[in-house]
Amino acid sequence: MRVNQMNRQEVGKLGEKLARKFLKKRGYHIRETNFRCHAGEIDVIAQQKDHLVFIEVRTKSNLDFGTPEESIT
Repeated sequence: MRVNQMNRQEVGKLGEKLARKFLKKRGYHIRETNFRCHAGEIDVIAQQKDHLVFIEVRTKSNLDFGTPEESIT
């Protein structure tokens, strides 16, 4: 399936899958995904040695409304 034929949820899931793959290749252990609490959701919680990392994944199929970085408030 081409990215431009995917809906927002599918694009987001693909982005999270690619992020996990990227992190694993760099030696991170994925501890949790889509962790929900009263304050919201954390897409990926990963660990590398003594470092616990909380990751927000932003995936976009185009830049019509800005970059992924610009979408974080």
